[in-house]
Amino acid sequence: MPPFSNLLSKLTGGLFGGKGKPADHHDEVWLLDNLAFRRGPNEPWRAEYVAAFFDDNSKIREKVVKAIADLTQTLNLAPDDQISEDRIKDRLAPFVRQIGPNMSVKIEYEGVKKVIQLGPSDANGILSQELDVPLGGKGMQPGQALKMGVVHEQKESLSEGSHTAMLETGNTYFAADGGFGVISDIDDTIKVTQVRDRLALLKNTFVKEPKPVQGMPELYKRLHDALSTPSNPTPFVYLSASPYNLYPFLRSFIKNAGFPNGMMILRDMSWMAMESFVVSLTVGTQEYKEDRMKKVSTWLPKTTWVCIGDSTQTDPEAYATFYKQLEKNGQGGRVARIWIHKVVGVNPSAEKDLNDPKRFQKAFDGIDPKVWKVFENPDELLSEINALKQQAGSRVN
Repeated sequence: MPPFSNLLSKLTGGLFGGKGKPADHHDEVWLLDNLAFRRGPNEPWRAEYVAAFFDDNSKIREKVVKAIADLTQTLNLAPDDQISEDRIKDRLAPFVRQIGPNMSVKIEYEGVKKVIQLGPSDANGILSQELDVPLGGKGMQPGQALKMGVVHEQKESLSEGSHTAMLETGNTYFAADGGFGVISDIDDTIKVTQVRDRLALLKNTFVKEPKPVQGMPELYKRLHDALSTPSNPTPFVYLSASPYNLYPFLRSFIKNAGFPNGMMILRDMSWMAMESFVVSLTVGTQEYKEDRMKKVSTWLPKTTWVCIGDSTQTDPEAYATFYKQLEKNGQGGRVARIWIHKVVGVNPSAEKDLNDPKRFQKAFDGIDPKVWKVFENPDELLSEINALKQQAGSRVN
């Protein structure tokens, strides 16, 4: 199979050149779901607003999807059927469209007529701003959600199954501090991706219908129900090294597979870095995840976390560092559990080291063995969930 970087050059070659904007030009924006928090009981709700921008036009899109269909057949990335070809068009197109740097957007909440100005976006077409949530007297409680959207006709493509159309709506999930929260990886933790098999990774990302890791939707529902209390419904944060270009695809997967709603944090990446897509899922992930977990923990400084990941990347090391950093800062006990899904049968040669017990012992050195567990079958965690349920109940009583 030719190098995947060849796919990028063929897809993008000649598509984004030239100056000026065509007559049919329009801008696209994805407004990502976020998490609202409060610094204190009398403080306003705040949230990190994240949006992705694309500087697009229909002629470029038509050329892109045609090139995708032709090249995926050449590279044997898809069977010869229209359904698979359509999936590839949807999922690859966000990687090859022109990103939108230095762009701004106005948004508002459903039922709240107060406009928020966001922007400008950075060089990767992403903006990230922490602001007060303008509720206009609307009282929101933990566990509730409020829909936000761009100030004009709003569109959301998920129900139609398209991942390339405008996604201008998102949800803000309101979270109380002081209870339990869950930080979860996505690839090979809750979704079958097979990161350590390059061709399987590409097929599972761009060709196949996504599949949940067996037993994980049921486990997450049990975990949510066990940890949630009336005053502290459990917030979920999905932290992945996948690039933001996959946001609509992964958001749809989480919803359709039955996982709890929550905020998804993805890696900043533009189409110009597509040739390193496979590498991006395994290189620099530890530092990236540690940085984002540190940020999330400051939003909810009294929340106790359950961290769930897998063995294919650096989740054990990242979660262990998170645990130790909190302990060093006088916040010991804020990571109640670390659960690592041991992935087997994808790349036996790599798994020999990745799943070596010595690796986990080294990563979790100095951490109480009751805190961390490596598992293959989610049913192995049922007793752990029961123990956490008792702990959550004792906090209420």
